[in-house]
Amino acid sequence: MRPSLKNLFSYPARLIPTLDCYVLARFLGIYIANTVSFTFIYVLVDVVNNLERFARHTNSAGELIMGCARYYAAMIPVTFCQILGPVVAVASALFTVTSFQRANEFVPVLATGRSYQRTLAPILWGGGVCAVGLFLVQELWIPRSIHSIMSALETRSGKDTISNFKYFDEEFGNLIVLRTVYRFQARAEGVLVMPVTETQENQSLVIAESMTWQRPENEAGYWKLQKAQVQEYDRSARLVIHEHGIEKGAPPKLSQSFPEYRILTRLIPEDFELREKESVYMDLASLARHVEEAPDANRWRIKYMARFSAPLAGFLLILLGLPVIVFYGNRNVFVGALLAVVVATGYFLTHSFFQELGVRGHLPANVGAWIAPSVFFALGATLYREMRS
Repeated sequence: MRPSLKNLFSYPARLIPTLDCYVLARFLGIYIANTVSFTFIYVLVDVVNNLERFARHTNSAGELIMGCARYYAAMIPVTFCQILGPVVAVASALFTVTSFQRANEFVPVLATGRSYQRTLAPILWGGGVCAVGLFLVQELWIPRSIHSIMSALETRSGKDTISNFKYFDEEFGNLIVLRTVYRFQARAEGVLVMPVTETQENQSLVIAESMTWQRPENEAGYWKLQKAQVQEYDRSARLVIHEHGIEKGAPPKLSQSFPEYRILTRLIPEDFELREKESVYMDLASLARHVEEAPDANRWRIKYMARFSAPLAGFLLILLGLPVIVFYGNRNVFVGALLAVVVATGYFLTHSFFQELGVRGHLPANVGAWIAPSVFFALGATLYREMRS
């Protein structure tokens, strides 16, 4: 006999005890409501603060509305993964407990012999599922939406430029310094290519007025420099002198001039878009590449580790916040919200402090990245285990 649609959807629920389903459903309902509320507040505040910038790059009310819609559609997942997600998770957990306390729903549950730990376990499960969801959005969705994100940023900021951009090319042993980069045009002005490490080939010191990205059909892209001055050095770092060869008795040339010049480098236009502060748009493979190639490897290693620790923040804050709200036994939802903010703020400040120690080399990068999550997990697990019944 074919199962009915109702039985088909109710089957997974029968695998979980009724009370657990009840607690989990309450948590998820509050989580969805908080997600909508917190996101709406974020959009409202950001629109008020940036309305003039949006209007500066649009010509009509319709363009303004569409520009805002495109911008927030692209940026809300980024903001939620980096900031709102953990706060929403811990606030939802504490609001769930507060709602049970206000309705005296814990009294009959505890009378049956079930502990607080067992009663609140579905909230921890829900927090774990939310953490996995944040990781998947950050790793699978955001990096594949980079062009939409860049277009959204252009809508708000107009033509975006980068000043004093630096890129270390480990493969070719060069440090590339660009005075001004035009991100959305794949073009730069004020180019300096300087050899900094030894390679098996001759190296060149290059100074050029500008460079543009060329992508011929069916060929790999490359950078073409305009008005370049090139000094060549051999493997012993000695200057290669070129004979003039045109006028008799003319002195040898220490450098060569080229109206156009092609350089070999792993630098690509995407590296302009994915600057250090925009590492949130990268996937794990891109972060790992920067760990291997960037001169400030500690900073990028911290960012790589943060890709795993950031989604866990919500779960850790729930683990720590549940015993706190149960201990105080407060039925005021505003006190619950205040506790959520205090717990989240304490965690983020501590985590940022140890991350900065790792970046500066005062701690090993791996230790700086994980010491705060480890300490807060140990503290939360201890408080949760010792929670009164």
